[in-house]
Amino acid sequence: MPQYEVQSGDTLSAIAQQHQVTLAALKAENPRIRDVDHIETGWTLTIPENNDSAATGLPEPKSANSRTSSQCTTTACRDEYAEIIHVMGAAEDAWCLALPEAAAEEIHAEIEEMDALMAEFKKAQDAPPSSDEAQPSPKRQWMIKAAEKGVLAPEADDQEEAEPEKVSLISSKIAAIDEQIQWYDDYDPDYFFSFASDNEEKREDIVTIAKEQRLTMLRSQRQALQAQLDEGSATNGVKGNGIKASDFSKRSNQTEAGIIEIMVFSRPGRWYYVRKGVYQRITASYASIRYVRKTKAIAGVLENPSATAGELIGKIKDGIAADAAKSPIGNVEVKFVEAKDEFFLLGKEHSKLTWNSSEGDNPSENNFQVSAEAQLMRFAMQASAGVNSFDLSTGEIDIGAKASASMALAEAEAKLAEVFVPNEAGWDCRFTFRNRNGELTDLAFGAFRLSGDVTLNCFVGGRISGEANAKLSTGAATFLLSDQKKIKPDPQAGLSVSGNAFAGAEAGGAVSGKFCWVHPEEQYKSNANWQELLKIEAGGTVAAGVGAGMDFALKLGRDHAIIMACKGRLVFGPGASGSFGTTVDLQSCWSLCKAVLDALREFDYSYLENIDSDLFIVWSRNLYLSLVDEAGKAAEWINQPVENLQRAWERRRSLQENAQTLAQKIRDGRLSEVLQSDQGSISLYDLPPETVGMLCHTLLQTFIESWEEEQERALIYIFSHITTWRKFFEVLQHMTEDGSKCNPMQALEKLCAILDDGFASDDNQLKQFHDWISSELGATPDAPVSQTVAWMPVAAGKKRRRIREKLVAYHQKYGDLSSIIV
Repeated sequence: MPQYEVQSGDTLSAIAQQHQVTLAALKAENPRIRDVDHIETGWTLTIPENNDSAATGLPEPKSANSRTSSQCTTTACRDEYAEIIHVMGAAEDAWCLALPEAAAEEIHAEIEEMDALMAEFKKAQDAPPSSDEAQPSPKRQWMIKAAEKGVLAPEADDQEEAEPEKVSLISSKIAAIDEQIQWYDDYDPDYFFSFASDNEEKREDIVTIAKEQRLTMLRSQRQALQAQLDEGSATNGVKGNGIKASDFSKRSNQTEAGIIEIMVFSRPGRWYYVRKGVYQRITASYASIRYVRKTKAIAGVLENPSATAGELIGKIKDGIAADAAKSPIGNVEVKFVEAKDEFFLLGKEHSKLTWNSSEGDNPSENNFQVSAEAQLMRFAMQASAGVNSFDLSTGEIDIGAKASASMALAEAEAKLAEVFVPNEAGWDCRFTFRNRNGELTDLAFGAFRLSGDVTLNCFVGGRISGEANAKLSTGAATFLLSDQKKIKPDPQAGLSVSGNAFAGAEAGGAVSGKFCWVHPEEQYKSNANWQELLKIEAGGTVAAGVGAGMDFALKLGRDHAIIMACKGRLVFGPGASGSFGTTVDLQSCWSLCKAVLDALREFDYSYLENIDSDLFIVWSRNLYLSLVDEAGKAAEWINQPVENLQRAWERRRSLQENAQTLAQKIRDGRLSEVLQSDQGSISLYDLPPETVGMLCHTLLQTFIESWEEEQERALIYIFSHITTWRKFFEVLQHMTEDGSKCNPMQALEKLCAILDDGFASDDNQLKQFHDWISSELGATPDAPVSQTVAWMPVAAGKKRRRIREKLVAYHQKYGDLSSIIV
């Protein structure tokens, strides 16, 4: 017998077809094949003899050697039929097919192969993500196999913008330490002490010793971080794996990809699936396959709710026999496996189930969807949910304990209500910031998740109730079978979904719900406090891009609305593509602002690429106004339209009025009340440097003009809530009336000019402040919070003369008229 060596991409059914033998015969001749779905490259298979009739199940036509006739002779022959199948959506003149034994055998083998493939999908879907990023995910491995078998026709990844180069978080921490080392190394406060004393020994004690202690600490921290970096413990953040076109380059079957849904009369109780290519080959190979017309008698049984499978099969036998008696082929013997009489084989085919082809004007009005799109959707639903069995007559489905979807198989629709996407724990909220070297770095801070409804069906964008002329789509099935989910904004559905299992698939599902964020301290608690940021609903999403390397972005729209733009992976996890934007509800602005402030403090006030600078300026200025005004709490200010916030800033009161109100709130202990809210509270420690810089400028400037001691106490209070060197430096850089940037060293000199530099232990404010800078400010955000105040107050009259001289010197150096006092 001939031999064949298995090649890469081969399947057993394709080899059988190539050599014109049956799948069963090929398996029988090769005992090493235990599973028709598993053969290995390099195996040598023995090919059984091909005697035509054995291979095709057909008797040789008597006219085979005739050159003058295309008709069979009238000599009788026998065809034995072993199975009947119904192809979903078949026309009435070919309502079911009677299969000879060999064809039935191939159909049964194909069903088993597809059932095994569906079981593998369920296993891949439930498998945890692989820790090895170089290896394809279980879902992708399944897709590659399904593509090789001709079930799917995947498309390549969406070509998104290239991911920018990023450095590890540890590298960014080293850069931050290097910046501090450089600052303290260059820091020479000699000018600040020029009026204190000519005693060099005392100056050495004040300046050099504290400075060297700080530098020693910083260099030690840098060495520890460098050791971690050298050990390779740094990470570059999270990045999803997509599908490459090369993953699907091996296809053993170049026929049309896809599946066909059938009912098998010998195996009642569920739908089965065969590949389009296999079905087309079998029907073309076996000329004795008989197409059975839907007669009035058969239709009558189907329309009778109390009719049994036995009655239906009897009518089909009668139809075959009647057709055979009229044909020249001869007698026909039917050997169907009898179904139980009480089982109604094909479900109710009366007013509640219209089995019409969906090619009509209004396919959405059909209760039972029979289109190719619906068949693929049911295949995907069963594979995804692990359907064990179902009863067509009642619609009851056994989908296993883990299933969370309400599945309407008749309508090819799956609804997931009140689900968490991508899961209950959410997807890491990945902030992208620039470190001190200008390099991009990612840091996960909390998590995002969608809680809401997902509806998937065989209509473009999901079917809307009562919609006529609904357009069909394979998008929902593609979504379920894909490892790369796709989303896009949809005016009718919030978000529409698709995937990459079939190239060019239109959206076939809808997503709506609440998009929430949780603080990292809450993330893994069973009762975590998830804060709603925005709603995803019909008419509420727009097209919006997100910059390369980021998962989300906050920006101001043209109408001053706050837009949150998100990439698909924030909703459906790694590998998802697409993006959308939605307007942030006014009542969610404070929650969103608070999340940003929390992240900024965690990142020690690095520049966040995700946040639009214009939006952040509006927020920081109105946080300032909430503290220097009596018009309400901070959350009430932020939860206003942006144009209202901009008008409030333009109409703000004088510095003197603002300083008096701020000092009174601090004196009365009311400042923290302003920052409290039912939506979540913040503290003075959480205020951004831009806001703190404006507060410090307001108090410093009005103290110079008025010598109000209460304003100096307020200034000490504000500075003492700065916990890290980086925030201290950023505050100095924003000590202006509107929070814009200024020369930080000039701001420091102006501040030091109002600090008394006498050498008495109770009034040396400058030494106290220098010690606070050198010893109390944390090098990193996780350093313990100091309880030491920045300096102690001194009566204005006691230090007025010395301070006046220092302010005059400052004015002469910088020409700053605001430093001139009476």
